[in-house]
Amino acid sequence: MHSDKFPTMRSLLYVPATSERMILKALETKADGLIIDLEDSVAPEQKLAARETLVRLLRNLDFGDKEVFVRINGIATEWGLDDARAATASGAPGIVIPKMESPHQVTDITPVLHNRDWVTGGIHHSRVMCLIETPRGVLAAREIAEAHESIVGLIFGSADLSRSIGCMPGEDEEELFFARSQVLLSARAAGVAAYDSPHFVIQDLDGLRRRSQAIKRLGYDGRTLIHPSHIDIVNEIFTPGEEQISEARRVVEAVEAALNEGRGVALLDGRMIDQVHLAAARKLLEHAGENNRMIEGSRI
Repeated sequence: MHSDKFPTMRSLLYVPATSERMILKALETKADGLIIDLEDSVAPEQKLAARETLVRLLRNLDFGDKEVFVRINGIATEWGLDDARAATASGAPGIVIPKMESPHQVTDITPVLHNRDWVTGGIHHSRVMCLIETPRGVLAAREIAEAHESIVGLIFGSADLSRSIGCMPGEDEEELFFARSQVLLSARAAGVAAYDSPHFVIQDLDGLRRRSQAIKRLGYDGRTLIHPSHIDIVNEIFTPGEEQISEARRVVEAVEAALNEGRGVALLDGRMIDQVHLAAARKLLEHAGENNRMIEGSRI
């Protein structure tokens, strides 16, 4: 469990590294994080120019409170390792590695993902998220998620996975349920976050809402996006509502009262709740940005 100190994000917006204008515009959005892309959105003949733009912006641009990741090209490509070196040397806080298929790929690249703070002399490792989008990647997802302490999340890649297995997903992507669940379970087993694919039909906001609600019910922390118009809906759905927050507070209060009386379980509205429910309630409150004394002073 190695991502406990890294904040969970609701929305991660992909932005092509070729467009400084789009990156600057993305900074003004309400996306929790940005993924500056050197891979799919960049044509082969533009790869080196995109990397140069990325390096310049990482060194000179203030990203404020946005979480920032760089999606490098695949490790097996001619650009991947140099992308990682350039991004990390320029201070990229995070790296997204596409088409991950084995834990060995993680351990091969992690020595590259650090930069020295010349003021303090310390070494800072870039955080890593692994994009799971191939059959091998899905089947090895847990081992990948546990391969290194720098990994903070897995991202499910539905489009590339569908192509690689010959799948033609329907409107609700029921055909991908096993793979999507496998990636989520692997992330949870490793104690890292799980983010789902973008909704690729830009103007289908009803479909975006429906699919995002289903993804949240399944257990995902948030999802990646390819268009700013999707941010508000995704943030709304993955933000706990007042009713959920109120219920979580009641669970914390009831279980902690029981613990103070020497009991491991409590009765709340006629149902039994215990420390499993307490942990889930705490996670929801933390995700909602709650700074509640009863969490900090808990016995568990």
